[in-house]
Amino acid sequence: MGLKIATTAIIWGFGTGMLAITIPIISMTDSGIILPLAVIIGSTVSTVVVWIPWQDPSK
Repeated sequence: MGLKIATTAIIWGFGTGMLAITIPIISMTDSGIILPLAVIIGSTVSTVVVWIPWQDPSK
């Protein structure tokens, strides 16, 4: 459980940093909301994959 929490913290830590980087990029380009939305969706999907209860093949 502790590993999942740590991994989630790392994912969203990097995601928050990427969102901070996209703010000035949006003002320079006309990409609109696509880039921040991609960061949020990527972080969300990564978090879901971490928390999915995978079955242990050794059982």
